[in-house]
Amino acid sequence: KEPRNCLICNVSITVMNLGIDACRACAVFYRRARQSKRKFMCKLSSCIRDGRVSDCRSCRYYRMKAVFEQANKEIKITPQGVKRRTEPEHGQSVESSSFLPSTATDASSCPSTSNDASPPNIMTPVLDRLRHGYDVMTRIRKTAELMLRPDHLGTHPSSIDTNEYPNIASTHGMKIRTRKILLSSLFDFASIAFPDFGALSNDEKKRLISGSCMRIDILESTYRAAIMYPDDTTVFTSYTTIINLDTFDMYLSECPLKVDIKEAKRVLFPNIADNARKVKRQWQRTKPTEDEFLVLLALAFWNTGEESLCRLATANREAIMSEVHSFYSKKGLTDYATRIGELYCLLSLNERIATIITEDYTVLGLMNNENEPIS
Repeated sequence: KEPRNCLICNVSITVMNLGIDACRACAVFYRRARQSKRKFMCKLSSCIRDGRVSDCRSCRYYRMKAVFEQANKEIKITPQGVKRRTEPEHGQSVESSSFLPSTATDASSCPSTSNDASPPNIMTPVLDRLRHGYDVMTRIRKTAELMLRPDHLGTHPSSIDTNEYPNIASTHGMKIRTRKILLSSLFDFASIAFPDFGALSNDEKKRLISGSCMRIDILESTYRAAIMYPDDTTVFTSYTTIINLDTFDMYLSECPLKVDIKEAKRVLFPNIADNARKVKRQWQRTKPTEDEFLVLLALAFWNTGEESLCRLATANREAIMSEVHSFYSKKGLTDYATRIGELYCLLSLNERIATIITEDYTVLGLMNNENEPIS
């Protein structure tokens, strides 16, 4: 990443905060200042001219406010670079049958955010491909998982279209199988959503998919769980299976070796309860729309530190964010820089939860519960 300077205090930075070139200190100050609604007064009246912005709370606050206002008025778009990456391939349809959370009232789907989807007069080729890719990925996961169910939980094939099926409690063995389904479906998602993905070697594709699988899994499952199970500890372990405090014993019961179930429960139980509630609260506060969820999905996919993939990942992330800026601007949203910052906070939280869950799987491995890799 190229080093840049904070637009407020001019210190060197390598990452954005709140969707703009701002250091973490300025971002934290601005967020707290807005929440407190305090009125600041400048005592020197020359802080900005003398380069002492960070020493004066008033100048720091209003300098940052001005940066946000300017960002809302002028967003630099690179049409040629974006056009090459965002136009659908010849003959490729971006129409979908909407497998994003639907309006069905059964347990297999959650309320639609279609009212927040892209207005018809705004061109969104990147979002269109993301939506189409996600729909295909969802159908693959749903079909394969329902066909894996035991006979006594058998589901008629028509329920794949009608969404009339119950979400069932997950087990250790079921989690391994459904994770493989997710891995497979991510290849279809990436091939449809990102034309550049097809130019990668098979080995690069595998590494990119494997590296993003946990993040995608948590992001997608949390999005649906926060809507469908807002008030308890229930989370999705796949597209059609769930786990909560009441079903945790059932999850561990299918472990292949004799282990200390009580100890495993003691170690892992708090993470399920605490993280489920914490993440759901954050998602419910932010309330990402359908389009914003798709953007988060794409950013999570291209979050790779592998040097050989960094250039491609950066190009795709820039294309995504360029369209997001244009989309917000054309919708007339006045403070979308702050909104982008909120979405990045969700991504950051998702990354932390992914790390915690990965550590949980490591703990299970040390207890001899995991004799087969999850991803």
